[in-house]
Amino acid sequence: MKEDAEFNQLRSSHRKGRTKAKSCHTCNSSSSRARKVKCDETFPACRRCVSTGRTCGGFGVWGGGSCHAVVSRHVAAEPPSSVSLLKTTPEDKYYFEWFKCRTSRKVPGMFVLNFWSTLVFQASLSEPAVLHAVLTFSSIHKDGDTYRKGDGSPDKQEQLMLAHYSKAISHLKPHFSSKDRSSVRVALIACVLFVSVEVFRGHFKTAQAHLLNGLKVLSEMQYPFAVDSTGILLLQSSLNRTDDWILEMFSRLQMQLALFNQSIQCRGINLPYCKLESMPPKFRSFNEAWQGLERVFNRVLHLANHSQQKPPLSSTSPNALLELQQRIKSELAQWLCTYESSREGPEGLRGVFIPRLEEFTFQVLCTYHTMANIMVDSCLSSDDESIFDSLTEQFIVLIRLSVKNWNIRLSDRDFEVVTGPQSRSVMDIGWIPPLYYTALKCRVHRLRLQAVKFLEYSPHREGIWDGPIAACVARKVMEIEERDFYDDIDTADDFEISSAPGVGDLSLPTLPQSYRISGIKVDLPDGPTDNFFLSYKRKQGYGGWEEVTQEFNAIRRHWTEVKTKRAKA
Repeated sequence: MKEDAEFNQLRSSHRKGRTKAKSCHTCNSSSSRARKVKCDETFPACRRCVSTGRTCGGFGVWGGGSCHAVVSRHVAAEPPSSVSLLKTTPEDKYYFEWFKCRTSRKVPGMFVLNFWSTLVFQASLSEPAVLHAVLTFSSIHKDGDTYRKGDGSPDKQEQLMLAHYSKAISHLKPHFSSKDRSSVRVALIACVLFVSVEVFRGHFKTAQAHLLNGLKVLSEMQYPFAVDSTGILLLQSSLNRTDDWILEMFSRLQMQLALFNQSIQCRGINLPYCKLESMPPKFRSFNEAWQGLERVFNRVLHLANHSQQKPPLSSTSPNALLELQQRIKSELAQWLCTYESSREGPEGLRGVFIPRLEEFTFQVLCTYHTMANIMVDSCLSSDDESIFDSLTEQFIVLIRLSVKNWNIRLSDRDFEVVTGPQSRSVMDIGWIPPLYYTALKCRVHRLRLQAVKFLEYSPHREGIWDGPIAACVARKVMEIEERDFYDDIDTADDFEISSAPGVGDLSLPTLPQSYRISGIKVDLPDGPTDNFFLSYKRKQGYGGWEEVTQEFNAIRRHWTEVKTKRAKA
């Protein structure tokens, strides 16, 4: 197959090079490099650090080194060419190399994340739990959803995957009983891999359980905190790179839950990680740009949560909420100015290496910025769905950005190298959440229908976001709301999906308030063939509310209303 041929070519190219030893963390610091200090690469603590009385940062994933003879582990700055520290079979080595050449490059999506490019490989060299978690994930990514036979029983490939999964959990048991920081790091690295495995298997409830357990562990660890100007508790960047990379991954995953309206399950486990102390004059990479935007998103969610409290929090006055709203809008404007100026000059933004994919990434982050603006403009009117009618211009911007990205996907073969053809799913943000948000909140027929169509052409997953499920829910919400309203009107639904909406496309009458629903929640499935549930609230003529739950049968592909509860005004 073409995919296997590409993999074997990548595999051969990696074997030509050898991993070189690198400086210890201390000698590799910017200050040491400025003084032209050269590390002698002596394990476990380099002699240059020891002779000058400095603390050697060590070579290992967990730090170490110091001035004394402590055990340290070798750090491979690049993925290792083979698994040499643990006993493995040829089949295991094959899947490890698949992870190195394919999985670790695809799952970060648009970003270059040290968790996937460095940390996982460092840990797998000496930690059996992480190695077997890597092999489990690699097996899932390589073979996709092809495991089960017609009778539903696991075949040889799935048995292999389950065997590695079991071994990973078994090797984690000593780390669970130990409370030292290095054991906790091993457990957290494995946790991210377990979340990824379950997401790729379509076991979303299990993935959420793994994630919430990991967030709970993180919340109990002693990390440096700070309170920002809006009252949000922020985890600060630590002195240990390993901790920063772990925190970054969990912050990304938690943000996915929050954007999917699952944040209520994370109460008491808030993890707004902040590596950027303030908005820099320029972003050096797409990853840094997202970190800045993610921090503002946390403010938006914080504001929305405060405004929805029933009764309102005594410490939060309406004027204070309005002031916070204006401050967030100002920060969003500052972010966009910094983001656009970061593309100028020879340095530009870095993070991906294919020109068209860089353009795609730039546009996607712009859609998130637009969505954040819509969210902050509407979050103080959470009970009034008509507020979104005043934000149509921003929804138009979001759809036009998505059209540009759609055309990039169609026109550039290089884009397919990163996102497909096999296993297009990633474990980071993509274009699904802004499209889903538009389909649910924008009541301009053409705009929301185009968002739904884009989702229906997105068969991949972006972390907890499943394209087919998002498309199915979005289509159902549109049908529930519009019902018979456009029956006697030519809605011109046969438009080209690659075309941006024009003035004539926006001339249809606005959907009345009485047709709209709110409080949309989705109970995700825990298996590819499991049913899932959609819940929402609908206002009644007598002033009360009707709470409805519908079930989607994943096998028969149809919806059934399973529960209706009426409440007085």
